Amino acid sequence: MSPNAYLSWDFDARMLRGYPGETEGESPSFTWTYSDFEEFNSEAITPSMYEYMCDYVQSNISRENLYDVQAGEYYSGELEEEAVDAYFELPILERIKLHNEMNSKLQNEKMLAIQKEEAFSDADCPFDSTSPIYEEYCKWREEGQQKWENEYCVLDLLIKEESNWCSGAEEGAENKQQMYDPVEV
Repeated sequence: MSPNAYLSWDFDARMLRGYPGETEGESPSFTWTYSDFEEFNSEAITPSMYEYMCDYVQSNISRENLYDVQAGEYYSGELEEEAVDAYFELPILERIKLHNEMNSKLQNEKMLAIQKEEAFSDADCPFDSTSPIYEEYCKWREEGQQKWENEYCVLDLLIKEESNWCSGAEEGAENKQQMYDPVEV
């Protein structure tokens, strides 16, 4: 018998989640967080690293692990460590490509969030104040504006996190004894 559990990307939360797969609309039994991978990396990971590692987990999760997800007994461990190792085994140019693609993706999403927030903010109400749906429309518009403003803030933080990505090829990285200081140049 095959496990019912499945993994799915939660686009709103930008997280990989594992679901028991037994009922419709169920809550996840496990969510892969940045910390699940940072434990094996010994330092913070960026959004591009997280996405790659989650893709690795989705592609390589075993039946036994899926049974654990289904039972709500899954804990991060060997698979997440393998995902971290797989990322660092990628050629440096591939990691740079992933980083650049993530930067572009986040910048595009941020611009779209700004445009949507502005559209909600600038929208004129097509109803006069005596209309039975005037208040509902105003509330809907306000909620939409707040949603996209929040999304913009989240994307801004993700862009800042991604900007902390280091390839290891930065100037001065080849001499780990002496940290690079641009003032000394």
